[in-house]
Formats: sequence, structure tokens, C-alpha cells
Amino acid sequence: MLRSALLCFAFALLTGCSTMADRLKGSLTPPPGQAYAIVSLTGKAFDPDRATIGLTVSDAGGRAAAQDIASLITDTVFGEEGMSPAEGKLVLMALPPGDYLVSGAWGHWAEDGVFGSNLQMRQFRLNAPFHLDEGETIYLGQVQVEMSFLPEVKLSDEQRRDFGHMRRVWKIKDLSQVKIRPLALPAAARP
Repeated sequence: MLRSALLCFAFALLTGCSTMADRLKGSLTPPPGQAYAIVSLTGKAFDPDRATIGLTVSDAGGRAAAQDIASLITDTVFGEEGMSPAEGKLVLMALPPGDYLVSGAWGHWAEDGVFGSNLQMRQFRLNAPFHLDEGETIYLGQVQVEMSFLPEVKLSDEQRRDFGHMRRVWKIKDLSQVKIRPLALPAAARP
């Protein structure tokens, strides 16, 4: 009986949730006075069932303006039909116009050791700048947190996969207004 009640409660909670497609209603036009920034937050780990990744966007004053996390077990970027999906999340951030930095990313994962599981956490300072004008939607590319061997973070342009996800999952038919400005590290921060 308790199990039935819990299942009914869980179903009621789920029916109240809206999907990204429901919220966007087929358009990537930001609300008045805002802009959209889209970034793909993905990761790789030996055991994705026990791995979480996140990123922080800071404003020009260095204050956190947006943060997001992705679970490698539950979140997926699907891409175009027939593409291999990526573990992670396509993140949509509504922000006021201005200058921003993807200031950091982090990974949290478990590794099996001789005496059991060891929890690992690694933070990466990025300081990858971008600018938003009012009413625009920009695609920033991918931030990938690698947790399998030597933990590191990589920036790349995964437009084909991510635009495929926007079409298939977010139900956006016209992506022509999305400006493509992949993140890049400042010259002084490059290896």
C-alpha cells in the first residue's frame, strides 16, 4: 500500500514537470531584456554511474551569474538521428546582456581502490570569455570534463551534435538566429 502511494505521488510530481521543448515552445528567442547562451556540458569517466560534472559562469564583476550540473547517468546530449549520444547536458542560460566568463568547471566521481571506493573531485579554472547582446542567442560549444585517466577539461565546437539535439529534443525547427561563438581560453591560459 505504501509503495502504491509513493508511486502515485511520484507520478503526480512528474506530470507537473515541463520539458525544455514545452518551455521554449519552438523558439530560441530570449525574453525581453535577456539573451541566451547555450553550452554543451559533457564528461567521460570510467564509471559514469557515479560521476557528476558542473560549470560556473561569472559576470564582469567576478560574481557567479549561472551554474549548472549534469549527471553522467541521467543526462544525455542526443545529437542528430544516428549519432552517438554524449553523456552530459545541453545547457540553456538566460542572462542579461553583458560580458561573462565560463569561469570554471568541475568533476566529482568515484574510483574503486584497494580499500573500497575513493571519492574524487577536481576543479578547473577556465576564464573563457564571451559577450551577450540583448535579444541574441549564442552557441558557446562544448565544455568536456575528462575524469578517466588524467583529469582535464577541453573546449570544442560540437555544433552538429548540439544543433541536432536542439532540433530533436528541444523541438526548435529554425536555428538560423543562433550565433556560433565557441569558447576559447585567453592566450595566456593556453598550454
